[in-house]
Amino acid sequence: MNENEQGLVSSEPRLNFKIILIIFIAIGLYLLIPKIIGLQYTLKLILAANKVFLVLALIFEIISYVGAAWLLGIILSRLGYRIAFMDRFRIGSIAAFAIHFFPVGSLGEGAVDYYFLRKRKVEAGSVLLMLVLRIIFTYLAFLALFLLGLALVPTHGYLSIAPKLVSLVLFLIIATGIVYMFYLYKNKVKFKQVWLRFWGFVNRIITRFSAKTVKEEKAIEIFEDIYQGIGLFKDKKRTSIIAVLAGILYWLGDVLCFYFVFASFSYKISFGVLIFGYGLATLAGMASFIPGGLGVTEGSMALLYSSLGVPGSLALIAILVFRFFSFWIWIPIGFYSYLTLRKNEALPTGVGGIFSSFGGAKSVHGESVQDESAEAPLSGAKEDK
Repeated sequence: MNENEQGLVSSEPRLNFKIILIIFIAIGLYLLIPKIIGLQYTLKLILAANKVFLVLALIFEIISYVGAAWLLGIILSRLGYRIAFMDRFRIGSIAAFAIHFFPVGSLGEGAVDYYFLRKRKVEAGSVLLMLVLRIIFTYLAFLALFLLGLALVPTHGYLSIAPKLVSLVLFLIIATGIVYMFYLYKNKVKFKQVWLRFWGFVNRIITRFSAKTVKEEKAIEIFEDIYQGIGLFKDKKRTSIIAVLAGILYWLGDVLCFYFVFASFSYKISFGVLIFGYGLATLAGMASFIPGGLGVTEGSMALLYSSLGVPGSLALIAILVFRFFSFWIWIPIGFYSYLTLRKNEALPTGVGGIFSSFGGAKSVHGESVQDESAEAPLSGAKEDK
């Protein structure tokens, strides 16, 4: 394949990573400096809250990133790589740092993962496939947790009929969507037709900004690669379940952090209401082009929780403190992780992989890969540190 036919992905990033990092920081400072006053107010609120519950909130936020590192290890293990647990944890914290500075935050997270995993000898194609698989498992876990919250909302008698109806409709829509996705995977021809229609829609959007579009051959090639990548987990039901559980740990840690923030202000929020507001606000933040959903997530949460019976002033205080733990605190942690990983980035910790390029996923030898991270999620920390 020549350079003109590379299509969507290439084996190496075209821009110097340092230049990209400087751009991220510049955008981040522009967006975050106006929020410093709100940050100072949040710190004052923290000083007045129950410290035991705040410590528990912080612990669960850290556990959230343990879940992210665990999931990354499971996927990389199936692709034939072993990366130390602490390296995976630090990469996750840097990715969180990038999300705060990069519009469409998942792209910033992906860029960070790509850079540091390539430095650890993980093939470009394997990194890209990992990103796809992680999205699948992460959002399967998110939907599972969100569905639980939606199912619990109607059980709260003090709520009006409106939120109960909304939760029921959303539950049916999401459950139907999940069933449909499983149907598509079981029917490859139909799945490919839907995939090509999706890329036709994407191309119509692209033509508004650029003359270049994604060719059908490239779209089909990517489809086959992704389909075979998912096949790595198809016959590994135990590993697939553990991967989803790792994703649930990631989201649940964040949710429980929020729960204990409410508790620190002597308010016991019901789990269904908590997840309902958290889930919808998270979706709103994802849909925005603002780093970390800054402003969008907080505003959505405030409106949702107020409408669900949480006192408005209390909801606002809890949201500010929660966002301090889930958003602000990871900026210095991520930056420190970046510096420490850069210091050790020449270490060849990768041990091989299944795919040499994203377009080369034509032969999958999943049976030969030892699924060690699934057996012991923290084994990387014990063996590789």
